[in-house]
Amino acid sequence: MWSTVNLEVAKLVVKSLLHRKLRTFLTTLGIAIGVALVFSLVSLNGGMRESLVDQMEIFGADMMTVTGKAIAGMGFSGTFTQEDVEVVERVPVVRFAIGTYYTGLEMEVKGNTFFKSVIGIESNKMSLFKNMYSGVGMASGRFLNDGELGKIVIGPRFAEDYDLRVGNQVKLAGETFRIVGIMESIGNGEDDRNIYTNADDLWRLSGSDEFFIMIFGKVHDSKLDSVTRALKRHRGVEDFEVMTTESWMETMDSILGIVNVVFLGVASISILVGCVGVANTMYVSVLERVREIGVLKSIGASQFQILVMFLLEAGLVGVVGGIAGIVLGYLIAFGFTTAATVSGFMNLKPLITPYLFLISAGVAFVVGMLAGLLPARWASKLQPVDALRYE
Repeated sequence: MWSTVNLEVAKLVVKSLLHRKLRTFLTTLGIAIGVALVFSLVSLNGGMRESLVDQMEIFGADMMTVTGKAIAGMGFSGTFTQEDVEVVERVPVVRFAIGTYYTGLEMEVKGNTFFKSVIGIESNKMSLFKNMYSGVGMASGRFLNDGELGKIVIGPRFAEDYDLRVGNQVKLAGETFRIVGIMESIGNGEDDRNIYTNADDLWRLSGSDEFFIMIFGKVHDSKLDSVTRALKRHRGVEDFEVMTTESWMETMDSILGIVNVVFLGVASISILVGCVGVANTMYVSVLERVREIGVLKSIGASQFQILVMFLLEAGLVGVVGGIAGIVLGYLIAFGFTTAATVSGFMNLKPLITPYLFLISAGVAFVVGMLAGLLPARWASKLQPVDALRYE
């Protein structure tokens, strides 16, 4: 008798789900959307962090940057002199420091004219600048030589965009420059479109005073308090910020952590809506099958078996929704990363782990079960006589 009832219960679960196909589909869709959001957002967040770690490894753990920052009541300085670079370089923990200048110039490439940002490197430190990119070589040609003028090095994506090769000539502010090298990919679309030249050329073409926007360097120690003290003593005010690769990653981890919390919050709301949808569907299902419950109880079904029947039904909705959500989430994450890579924004891949699959499917199943718990308890407590009389 017990096995017969169990078989009947299992048949009723499947029959109920297939009988109301549209209702089952919409209920499952509610769960699937929530799971898809969780899966895609968590995998994208993890993939973005992995991509940032890969890029930081290119520069090495010993890289240092000095940038300007705003000071209350004083505005934003944002520039450094040659003396500032020398002050930084004299600090014992600093192996070397390089001043860089950024400006936008009119550029002409194969008949195309546009405005392009160009990076100028301190004239006598070209080889040191190249050494900062420890994980990046030259795809073709060479890097700039110390003191070399009238030459540029370009990123691989910029070369692809305009079909440029070593030896080609372009114009910056109407003056001809020859390409002497094309760098390998850094992994970031923006950086892979960089153009590097001598800062002396940029100052002359832009008519600018000789100053730097940023100071790069390599250090022996990540403790850079001595750099901050020395530069503040020289400038008279701390209108700058000194960071290492490690501090950059800490900042990015903090930002990505906040983004992850926001993402999960949005996804949780979606899952909650799906949970309410499952609960509503299960209540309707119970009301439609009161007489069936009465028949089952009259042939020996226990409260526990009735409870399991509706919990199993809700759990199956959750599992199917979870599987659909995982597939949908993967497609969303894959589509986003493909678009990001093609557009040159970032070489990004979603971080998908077995743990993420298990968590997504588990959350869907638990949500389905919890949503069906109250309707299932109500159904299990119906008295056979009352249930059989129900119209």
